[in-house]
Amino acid sequence: MRKNQVVFIYGAPACGKYTMAKRLSEENGFLFDNHYFHDMFQNLIEVSDDKIDIYFKGIGEVKRSFLDIIKQFYPKKNFVRYIFTSCIAEYELDNILKFQEFANDLDADFVPIELKADLEVLKKRCQTEYRRRRKKMYNPEKLERIVTQSFKKSPDYKHKNKIVIDTSSLNEDETFEKIKKHLKKFD
Repeated sequence: MRKNQVVFIYGAPACGKYTMAKRLSEENGFLFDNHYFHDMFQNLIEVSDDKIDIYFKGIGEVKRSFLDIIKQFYPKKNFVRYIFTSCIAEYELDNILKFQEFANDLDADFVPIELKADLEVLKKRCQTEYRRRRKKMYNPEKLERIVTQSFKKSPDYKHKNKIVIDTSSLNEDETFEKIKKHLKKFD
């Protein structure tokens, strides 16, 4: 029987995580975008900059509980591909390890996919009505500030199944084809 997969797509805002995860989920998978966790609180609370660490710690606890529920009840007989997205700052290695552990607990292949893009490309990509409506990062100045503060470099994470894709000069189809080609290794 084919092993389940936990695909973890991460990178800076506007590098294409959700777009790639959504396309991948249409083929065979369940998508859990990082905004699903944030959006349930966004209209209920206000978080000041000096409390953001506490907020993200709480969101992390919600994610852990969510993963625990999946571990207990996931389908055991059919192939399942869980696709998670996350903005991972350079100091958030433990966030990646949480999903790696989740895959291990499911006896699934863990496939980390890091998407990157040049800052100027990210700033152009973020300025869409769609991103504004979804309450994603759409202000180029704010994106630049966040990227230069938290995404100067990727977390130091090595894994035999990891692929890094620079999407700066790739269109959506080209990026998706690279991901699909990589995932074929696990069929």
